[in-house]
Amino acid sequence: MGAMALLDHLAAWSAGDLSHLMRARPDLLPASDRGLEAVAKKAGSALSLGRALVGADVGMLVVAEALVAKPPATVADIDGLLGTDDPIAVADAVERLRRIAVVVIEQGVVFPVGALGDLLHRPLGLGPSFAELGDHLPLDTVDRLAGALRAEGSERRSATIRAVGHRLSDPRVLADLLEDAPPSSRHLLDQLIEKRSPAVPLPTGYPYRGLNTDDPLAWLIDNGLVAAVSESGAELPREVVIAAMGDGLAPTAALRPIDLQPVDGLTEDLVIGEAADRANLVLDGAETLLRLIAQGEVSVRKAGGVGPRELRRLAKLCGLEQIDIARLFELLSVARLITVSSAHLAGSELVGRWWAMSRPRRYLALVRAWLASDRFLSRGLLEDDGSKLVALGDAEPVAAVGAARAVTLRTICELPVGSAFAHDQLAASVVWRGPNLWGTGDPPAEVLVEWSVDEAELLGLVAGSAPAPVLRALMADDEAALVERAGEALAEDQDRFVLQNDLTAVAFGPLAPGISRSLGEMTERVGGVADARGIGHRFTEASVRQAFDRGWTAQSINSFLTEHALAGIPQPLEYLIADVARRYGAIRVQPAQSVIITADDISAVELGSNRKAAALGLRLIAPTVMTSPLDPVTVTEALRALGLFPVLEGSSVVIDKPRAGHTDGDADGVTAEQLTADIPADWTGPALTTGPFPDEIIDAVEALTAPDQLVMDEPAPEANTIDQQLRGFWGRAAVVDAVVDGQSTRISGTLVAVGKTVAILTVSGVVEVPGGSVLAIDDPA
Repeated sequence: MGAMALLDHLAAWSAGDLSHLMRARPDLLPASDRGLEAVAKKAGSALSLGRALVGADVGMLVVAEALVAKPPATVADIDGLLGTDDPIAVADAVERLRRIAVVVIEQGVVFPVGALGDLLHRPLGLGPSFAELGDHLPLDTVDRLAGALRAEGSERRSATIRAVGHRLSDPRVLADLLEDAPPSSRHLLDQLIEKRSPAVPLPTGYPYRGLNTDDPLAWLIDNGLVAAVSESGAELPREVVIAAMGDGLAPTAALRPIDLQPVDGLTEDLVIGEAADRANLVLDGAETLLRLIAQGEVSVRKAGGVGPRELRRLAKLCGLEQIDIARLFELLSVARLITVSSAHLAGSELVGRWWAMSRPRRYLALVRAWLASDRFLSRGLLEDDGSKLVALGDAEPVAAVGAARAVTLRTICELPVGSAFAHDQLAASVVWRGPNLWGTGDPPAEVLVEWSVDEAELLGLVAGSAPAPVLRALMADDEAALVERAGEALAEDQDRFVLQNDLTAVAFGPLAPGISRSLGEMTERVGGVADARGIGHRFTEASVRQAFDRGWTAQSINSFLTEHALAGIPQPLEYLIADVARRYGAIRVQPAQSVIITADDISAVELGSNRKAAALGLRLIAPTVMTSPLDPVTVTEALRALGLFPVLEGSSVVIDKPRAGHTDGDADGVTAEQLTADIPADWTGPALTTGPFPDEIIDAVEALTAPDQLVMDEPAPEANTIDQQLRGFWGRAAVVDAVVDGQSTRISGTLVAVGKTVAILTVSGVVEVPGGSVLAIDDPA
């Protein structure tokens, strides 16, 4: 069915129908600016239809292929072709296809839209139709076959070809032909039908030399059951396969959803508690990694990525499993909070904006980034030999990952509150809903579904194999509920902590970013010292010394602790800070890249007093030993320029200069007010949207329903009311009151077609009545 026919149908759609179409097929949004005709044209293109079918469920795909195999067709025709004996499921699948403009329905007959037939050119594994193959046959051959099959010929070649194809699709015609067939030909035909769409080789030079009369293929070709389409090959027309397979082409096809059966799980309170614990732990881990990256304290392998030894260290530090730390690195990458090169990790320009958000919104930014990303966090974590866990190694993007992840989460959210899912049942239920979303099968869909669940559990969206409230709000696209649920799971940042005599600091809740970062610069983060997140802070001689390296002083440390410690600074900690301050700098290490050794002390004194060597920054550290901050090669060349004869031996040791630290405050000394000055109040982080924005859909629907877009007369209000009611009962049990042969009749059954003709599937068969004769429709209950 062409674009103009689809246009007529779209013009009769309600705003709600068009909204659903735009959500399901967002690639149509740009065309909405040019009107309904442009939308209809694009919707019928092979590219757009292909995108629509990527997210289609198994029932939709099977029904679409059946329709393409033998179009047009009624619901009963499709059901008979498949052999599923489930017209209700077929009708449901047809309705889902209609709502996304892949098919249209006229008077109970279903038509494929646009290039759907070209897109599904091998429907249900069948080969080309005789109409396609007949174009390659000589005219006399077509006429001979028409006569042999008693097909109605025509002066038009195309009409004769269609007539021959129609006769070949009739099981009775095929049975009559095979009564006189040689056994070898029948056996060969059975083999070809089993393969459905084989290419049959022909002898060299066919048809000029021809086949032996006793060749089993010769009889099949002569009777049109196989079409010789070239000098070297022939094909089996799909009509022959359809006629031969009387029990249907896909009798076991799963047209109905594979429902996820709920099992007993944790109580809702326990799910909420466990999910909140995971959400807090993962956010704290992400914050810790970002701080360590900013301080240059995460090492990267020469081969790229973060290696297993570093992952083990960080896992112990954050209280997470090693694989979860690897996934966290991947999450920070897809959230665009870190930049990755072969030998360097750094925070991106978004980190400061992210830190400025509230704790729940920082968490939601990570969740949204994961939901919209085109990578599985769990993919690429194992090296080629499968023995080493590596983060940021090789996680290739996959186009449909976001959609596959969303299908998994929506399926989980269908569980009733208080129920859980069985992991061994989840994959079958999820894959039915979107079989084309899972790639080529390496790794298999079952593994990818399990990865999605593992990553959702890491983020606290799933707990105890049950959906958390945050996930339910996320899948319901309820922004207000989402922010509220996230706020309940993640407490607001605290600005106070307690210092204890054992040199530990305990916070009764998550600390604000600036305070946590500052405290982390002067302490060691250790597990087992209980705070709200299971991670504590301990002051040690080494950690205080490190704080001084970062620019802190005894006065600034004491000032920070006095301001934020609830009960002041314990005496043991005061002594520790004072002792480190007293000893700090007693021994100073100067940076040097080159060591110059002279033959005697006189030569060293002469070299040190030479004004031409002043640029080398020489320092005498022993009677015959000098140092220079310049590299050995530069020093060697400079000494030779002075007329000396130095010899370069070995290399120098490079000592990094301690990084200048910062005092209490926000990222890089910038206040939260400065960081948020240009951020909208509803900004939720660097994540991408998972679908078209609601405003885009509203604008598109308004444009498409404008008065100048209407190409059909609006039906009368009463007729429109009945029509809308009929559409609402599509595929459902109903009681229909209609006028049949001048008499009012009540029909009970399942509504399987709506349009100019209304079809009701009853216990005695399908009853059809004109759409205009329907007086009322109601639920039998």
